[in-house]
Amino acid sequence: MISLASDIKKVYAISFGAVLLGAFLAYGLPEYYVLAIPAAFLVVVLFLLSIESVYYLIAFCTPISIQYLIGSSVINLPNEPLMLLMLVLFGIKLLQNIQDFRNVLQHPLVVLIIINLVWLLITSVTSTLPIISFKYLFARLWTIVFGLFWGAIIFKNPKNINKFFTAFGFGLCLVIIYTTINHYKVGFSQEKCMLVMQPFMADHTVYSAVCSIVLVFSLVLFFSKQTNNGFINKTIYFAFICLTSLGVALSYSRAAVLSLIFVLAFYFLLKFKVKFKTMLVFLLLILGLSLVFSDEIYQKVKFNKSVSGKSIAADIQSISNVRTDESNVERLNRWESGYRMFLEKPFLGYGPGTYMFEYSPFQRAHEMTSISTTHGDMGSMHSEYFGPLVESGVFGLLIILAIFLTFIFILMRVYYNPANKEIKILALAILLAMLTYFFHGLLNNFLEQDKVAVIFWAMMGMAVALDFKNQSLRLNRN
Repeated sequence: MISLASDIKKVYAISFGAVLLGAFLAYGLPEYYVLAIPAAFLVVVLFLLSIESVYYLIAFCTPISIQYLIGSSVINLPNEPLMLLMLVLFGIKLLQNIQDFRNVLQHPLVVLIIINLVWLLITSVTSTLPIISFKYLFARLWTIVFGLFWGAIIFKNPKNINKFFTAFGFGLCLVIIYTTINHYKVGFSQEKCMLVMQPFMADHTVYSAVCSIVLVFSLVLFFSKQTNNGFINKTIYFAFICLTSLGVALSYSRAAVLSLIFVLAFYFLLKFKVKFKTMLVFLLLILGLSLVFSDEIYQKVKFNKSVSGKSIAADIQSISNVRTDESNVERLNRWESGYRMFLEKPFLGYGPGTYMFEYSPFQRAHEMTSISTTHGDMGSMHSEYFGPLVESGVFGLLIILAIFLTFIFILMRVYYNPANKEIKILALAILLAMLTYFFHGLLNNFLEQDKVAVIFWAMMGMAVALDFKNQSLRLNRN
């Protein structure tokens, strides 16, 4: 097998070939038989490279993968066929020697994610649209296996975390350059910024979410004086910071800007060594006060007339405008519809991935907007938290919250009690990068899209691997 360190040029050469092949298939030949070409290509790649190298290859290809329609189903080329093969290889490896994975499978974060998969399976069986739900479950499974399980193995060496972000970042930078050129052609119009990143990403919100993750990780590594990053790595991180900052700014995404502000505030809490329990109590207090004063809060936002699209300040102010800002009014329409759906099926929900097909009858005419739909052909729940509640019931939401909070707790523990400086900085970078998405998830949901799912579950794998590594080093030191 060829190691990445000895043959990095081959990895990126094959990556570039994969991009060209994906574009060729998406736009050149509509016949389905040509799908045999990428299948053969990917098998050759697996034989040529180590599993570790293929992992970085997928990371690089994810931002620049292109959707290809097969009948009524959509597949992203070339990364999803590769992840499918990684799923098969993981299954074979697991059957051959489950002992190799025993520690990983017993980690608290992994246990919670397995429980989540089991619950998704149960709610897929009881789903109102079982075929849709099982497709959703299968797609979730291969991204979790790729990001979490393979990641927990590959990231045993903390240096591989940097390699993953470097590979993903290079792919993302290509998308940012492409998007910026398209944006320039339309005069950097905010009205036309929504779709200039297509065909690589669906819209400006998912684009901004991914840019925010890479931006925060790069900022921490670039400004850290406690790691041994050389000149080349510092240069790469600086380039990532410049391009992802440009991506966030020109995405005109309010959620992305607020997520960065939230992360900055969280960073200062960490610097003051605020404990996880204290943060959790404070969060519960805020939620409790929000419920107590919900009427007053509603009256306050009801008369906010700021509309997005004028300036960054106006965009941020418009987040609470639920009267005239159409984006917000439509989001409330989706949430109101979802709440009515939850009341109908509070325990098992309607089934994973079914919301967009089921919410139409639960809309009310006075809550709908010009961008509302009754055909189940667009839109989502617009919340990474409310979605599981509607599709998988109360237990589905509680599991997701448990996963998110456990992730934060683990990395805070590693950050406060590090075995060395490298692990401390990586824990901080991964934690803050993920927090941008936890915040973003309040207003949007992208985990069904590979652009976010790959890096999201990979960061889950990083948390598990860092936790094991930190415990091991501390035990050896003692």
